[in-house]
Amino acid sequence: MKIGNLEFRDYAAKKPLMISPAGESLTASDVVSQPSLSLGSLFALSDQKKIDFVLERYKPEPDFKLGIIGVGLLTKDEVIDEIKNQTELGELAVETELGYCSELISSLVSPIPSWPEIPQPDVPDKPYWKPLKKCIRLKLKNRVLFCENTTDGVTKPFAEYRMKYVHPVFSARGFTVIALTGTNDRRVNFVPEAKKPLTVYLSGVGHGNYTTYTGHWGNHILRACTYDPAEVKGKGIHFLSCQTARTLGPDTIAKGARSYAGYDENFILQWDDGSTPAVDEFKLFAKADSTYDIMIANGSTAQQAYDATIAAFNAAIASVPGTVAASYLTLDRNRLKLHGTPGARVLPYRYVKICFPLATFEMEDSLAKSGELED
Repeated sequence: MKIGNLEFRDYAAKKPLMISPAGESLTASDVVSQPSLSLGSLFALSDQKKIDFVLERYKPEPDFKLGIIGVGLLTKDEVIDEIKNQTELGELAVETELGYCSELISSLVSPIPSWPEIPQPDVPDKPYWKPLKKCIRLKLKNRVLFCENTTDGVTKPFAEYRMKYVHPVFSARGFTVIALTGTNDRRVNFVPEAKKPLTVYLSGVGHGNYTTYTGHWGNHILRACTYDPAEVKGKGIHFLSCQTARTLGPDTIAKGARSYAGYDENFILQWDDGSTPAVDEFKLFAKADSTYDIMIANGSTAQQAYDATIAAFNAAIASVPGTVAASYLTLDRNRLKLHGTPGARVLPYRYVKICFPLATFEMEDSLAKSGELED
């Protein structure tokens, strides 16, 4: 059903979107037909009326599961109970719904946001060595280190999505992809890979809190103030996890990381409610977040990647107007933060200059191991 510029699902079109001065519930159609009705503020309602309003919006929603990275899964009825009891999550649900409704009202007559165009860089086929006077330059492939939690019910679908749609983009661009998955997604495996000078980008999905990003069974991958700066120095970082952009993100920048993108509070998503086979809500969340990694893989700066990700969230929101999914897409969009150097980018290769005679026995040994020795 088209209302204003947006295409609503039938049940979403019947939800209350605003409360009139007389206390009557107004749908999106009512607001479009009489724009003056949208001038009120839902935030001016009493606390109980806010709760009642949000409960009325939740009722028509098909059954769904709400996933909170780092917490777990809740059913629709469990979320409604949280709202009624005004727990911390219940208060957040009310705030999220009211904020989204206010934004949706203005979106009804605004141009529909589109998904960002992903740049397709032209990677020249440069030689892997260059002759110099007494020196050569060898081209080395940079590495991307992914820490993907595949052993947790909430993070596993995201990890599988990322391995299918994100990792191959980096490989195609020319990066060497290192992926820590399953029981290998642990700090003991992360540290030696992260410290390698050719590792230029860290990413993945996992649980987290303000100070810590975790892997398999909660094993901490990075914890603020407790790691060697060499693990992050000069690198770009993006973790799909709860809260890590609040403290861990700035801490990595202070220790030399070039950029950090993540969420400063819990990342919350709605799983597919099955009401529209053509739209899988989970994929909207996954596609929006993955936009950042894909933009980085294709040569964009951190700021360009961040801006494109915000645009992706806006396009996802506009594709399911009036739904719970749209509310939490809006919340996650607002929680996405970027720290560090806006112009930071990563390249798939760099050159190393080697001059003769070789300066150290270690370098001679390394070259000897990398090729075939001849007399």
